[in-house]
Amino acid sequence: MATPATPQQLATLVQDQQAAEAAALEEQTANQADGGASAQLAALVAAALAAWIAAFGTLTAAGAGVKLAALLTGVRSDVDHASRGLGARSQRVLEGALGEATHLGARHAAALLTRASGHHHAIPDVAVPDDAARAASFLAGAVAEQLRMAARLLSPRMVSGSGWRGILAGLGAARRAATMARQTIAWTVHRAINGGAAQVADHYGARLLWVSEPDACVTCLAYAGHVSDRDGHFPGGLSMDPRARSTTRAALEGPPAHPVCRCRAVPWLPGWDTGDGSLPALLRDQAWRSIAAGHGRPSESRAARRRAAQALLARRGLSARVRRQAAATAAGRT
Repeated sequence: MATPATPQQLATLVQDQQAAEAAALEEQTANQADGGASAQLAALVAAALAAWIAAFGTLTAAGAGVKLAALLTGVRSDVDHASRGLGARSQRVLEGALGEATHLGARHAAALLTRASGHHHAIPDVAVPDDAARAASFLAGAVAEQLRMAARLLSPRMVSGSGWRGILAGLGAARRAATMARQTIAWTVHRAINGGAAQVADHYGARLLWVSEPDACVTCLAYAGHVSDRDGHFPGGLSMDPRARSTTRAALEGPPAHPVCRCRAVPWLPGWDTGDGSLPALLRDQAWRSIAAGHGRPSESRAARRRAAQALLARRGLSARVRRQAAATAAGRT
């Protein structure tokens, strides 16, 4: 029997080593699926701008007639070329990665159990989660529909009334097709990873412990350190921001909680410590420190972090340092 790892060692294992492996698989899958489409679609903005200036002289020109029709034909052709095969390729690559992602989650979970207990835990057979497989099966159709929307926006009828801004809107819609593919891949890969971990937990009679990223959003930080119920579910509607909380949202089977969530679910055996100094407590303390420091995600408003910090001040057990930081964040001084 090996010496069980400390809570800090377990946190480092999951949040550093294992998270890096999960992120690498996500990035590898997304890059293979993208095939350079994102960069090509982004470059079309400058090319279209040059074409518009050459045709109409200024960005404020209305743009109409034969010149506009010819310009839009060229732009749509460029979009078609840049995005050719994006949907089918993304779905094919993602579906091909799901087995590896599921096994990676199972391997991570077995390693956590082994390190936490000091006893070897073998990796049982696991299957790709149904919801991950379904998400992948819809990807090609969703990307195709987004590109059809871009084509509709890049028509003379749509652009003639808005000029250059209409071109930007159409190209933006096309670029969102590539963004949609990447976001779907991110969610689905991490759902498969967490699904593999959940199957290992079920095999060994364990529950699930929610491990958030240290700088996660106000939603995910509210779940940090939570242990699932007997059915393997987490309460729905949690948030560190009081305005974002809900008592009517359905329970969660685990992360990811949103499209770009990279939280992890790890096995936690009944009877393992959840008190002060344990891994769950360490994760909760880490979440409180993050809220107190005011380090928000780009997608979050500063107001949400200030409200979360204000709510944090009502908790007992905060250190003096965390309380001072939370007060400063709540007051908008960070």
